[in-house]
Amino acid sequence: MLKNKEDAAGGDLGDYPNDKYRQFFLKFPEIETLDTKDWKPVHLLAYFCKKYEEQYNMKYTFKFNSPSPLKCFEVFHIKRLAMLLSSNPVILKEYIDWVYQTKVVQAKRRLTSISFMTNDGVVIDYKNNVLLADKKNINVDRSTTLSPEFQSIFQEIGITIQNYGDLAFLSQMDQTPEIKLAFQKLEQLGLDKDMVSRIV
Repeated sequence: MLKNKEDAAGGDLGDYPNDKYRQFFLKFPEIETLDTKDWKPVHLLAYFCKKYEEQYNMKYTFKFNSPSPLKCFEVFHIKRLAMLLSSNPVILKEYIDWVYQTKVVQAKRRLTSISFMTNDGVVIDYKNNVLLADKKNINVDRSTTLSPEFQSIFQEIGITIQNYGDLAFLSQMDQTPEIKLAFQKLEQLGLDKDMVSRIV
């Protein structure tokens, strides 16, 4: 549990390379109060660090390879993970939990780099055996064309969509009553809304 600002990433706030990092690490405790769906890369990294400390009883050591925390090694891997898996922070948090529950405990030595999270074999294992397990249409991706029937439901309310990427985008934005009704009609036609939320 992150008890205070000093606990956020490793000791006294004066330990950081510059003020940008200090401000960056001050955001770490926000994971205790912020809804997971609103997490940014900094929060996912904070959660990763929290799990790391729980697992090894020591803080994760940052590389500080860039003067900007937004371009540092650790944030690069969080963003890479979002590209490999999903931009949905809820899914990424579930993935971090899964990695610690299944992969980290099996490792014969302490893992010292966040890069193990973006290992292709680990990500594919999660995608195939957890994320898409028991899901219909597992071959659907962002570029998969929607059926004319699905497209027509949105055309009725003046919205043109062509593929599942468009549909996923609409599902994540603030929705008007008309859009909500359109999604209800799609579900009646067999759309797996949970699958849409997991489209990468």
